[in-house]
Amino acid sequence: MTDLTFPSAVASSSAAPWTPAESALSPAEASSPEVTWHLRVAYDGAAYAGWQVQSTVKTVQGELLTRLRRLLRCPELKIYGCSRTDAGVHALDQQVSFTAPTSADFTPESLVAKLNRWLPDDIVVLSAAVREPGFNARAHNTGKAYTYCISPGRKVNPLWARFVWRTPRPLDVDAMRAAAVHLVGEHDFASFAANSRQEVETTVRTVYRLELLEDSGLIFMNAVGESFLYKMVRALAGYLVHVGSGRAAPEDAVRVLEAKDRCQAAESAPAAGLFLAKVFWKPEEWKTYQPLIPPFAL
Repeated sequence: MTDLTFPSAVASSSAAPWTPAESALSPAEASSPEVTWHLRVAYDGAAYAGWQVQSTVKTVQGELLTRLRRLLRCPELKIYGCSRTDAGVHALDQQVSFTAPTSADFTPESLVAKLNRWLPDDIVVLSAAVREPGFNARAHNTGKAYTYCISPGRKVNPLWARFVWRTPRPLDVDAMRAAAVHLVGEHDFASFAANSRQEVETTVRTVYRLELLEDSGLIFMNAVGESFLYKMVRALAGYLVHVGSGRAAPEDAVRVLEAKDRCQAAESAPAAGLFLAKVFWKPEEWKTYQPLIPPFAL
């Protein structure tokens, strides 16, 4: 596992990978009457009802959107995040795109500085870049990596407590790794999804990597895939802890997958331990990805 280093802002189109040298423009170079912006954002999700805007509760997207509309004087502005993180889930590298009129006179540096002055302390904009028209953070990424943090049967450092799942007893990490092997690849993950079959076109997904790493007395589950079902990563974490606690054999994962029944898998892990860790823009970039240690554990 590597130290926490945020990746450079990059982008991707359906035709070819986008890189900073190829796609980052200055606002003055944008020939359109509108400018497409790409932000990288980190947040502590504990105080929020998730990423996506909701009318009656505080969300990360809502906080960011309110500031952007005011700053850019664009009341109809819409923004798109690459991951709709759930209530209480954190992000080390959420990626956001939006299109604004060129009359909004900001450089990437000044936009970041102004936003960070206006945003609450638990949300920070890491960087901004101007992209070619049509760039969409949600549509153009090629995959995501999530990290789930577990404290196995031990007293948690109080500075970490809000970011980990403390299990009541030690866990058999080797058993968890053996179970994870059965969950890698293309499968119908209906047993690990909060979605009903009526809410999604298909519950088939491809998990590229599912790894259990140990560091600083914690266990980190790293899940890498093109896309995940609603609450799927938390369901995977909950099931692997179920196996690590000795309540199921590693090979039982095969039966759970084949059942296509959410009731056959264990209870989902709490939201607090989950981080959106990395977004991929290039095909097969996930193969060389080195999982990050969340900053509290450094």
